[in-house]
Amino acid sequence: MPNTLDAPERFDRRDLTLGLLAVASSATDVIAFVKLQQVFTSAMTGNTALLGLAIGQGHVLAALNSAMALLGYLCGVMLGALVHARNGMRDLVFTLLLEGVFLGMFVLLWIFFDFPVSGYWLEAMITSSAMAMGVQSVAARKVNLEGIPTVVFTSTLTSIVTTLTHLGIRGKSPSLFNTKRQSLAFALYGAGAVFTAFLLWADLKAAMGVPLLAIAIAIAVQFIPRSKCPPTPSPSHRS
Repeated sequence: MPNTLDAPERFDRRDLTLGLLAVASSATDVIAFVKLQQVFTSAMTGNTALLGLAIGQGHVLAALNSAMALLGYLCGVMLGALVHARNGMRDLVFTLLLEGVFLGMFVLLWIFFDFPVSGYWLEAMITSSAMAMGVQSVAARKVNLEGIPTVVFTSTLTSIVTTLTHLGIRGKSPSLFNTKRQSLAFALYGAGAVFTAFLLWADLKAAMGVPLLAIAIAIAVQFIPRSKCPPTPSPSHRS
């Protein structure tokens, strides 16, 4: 019988990119929730719930904040979808650069206006942050690792737990590698949230730079040459 050799399952540049995007996402959400009147600018499921809660309780300003986050996110997705380059690496880089533009706008607004409790500048900060996350959701799709979205991890957690449950019951699983990838991205998302929350207390300037730094590193990662995989040996036949 011929021996078939499968390509080795290993982490690569895509995992590092998605991990950095997950950190940017969690950092952005922590900053937005703590400093922008308790809105989420990447987690639209939670933000939509907050929008419904605000409308149901008649809190007009809170509803406006959540609505602007939702609108900004959708606009970011549309803009990210418009980015197109023939080369896949350039396509992703241009998308990440667009996200960096909106994150940079958010930082500039903070520099000039701090964190307003209401008004046009608050809505502008919410919108720019949400647009950055909308663009990021498109960037994550362009990285093309199934089940790792970087901005919403509910379905990812479902996949992780389901796979591990089947492993425990049946004693085997087709492959745990994708689960490891999902778990790593989720762990980095949580670590980013913890780190940013600490920085918000210890050094606000450093906290504000976390999302931009993560995206800048993610862009730099795209220019690292791919490691050349050794050729797969041909199946050998014994006479």
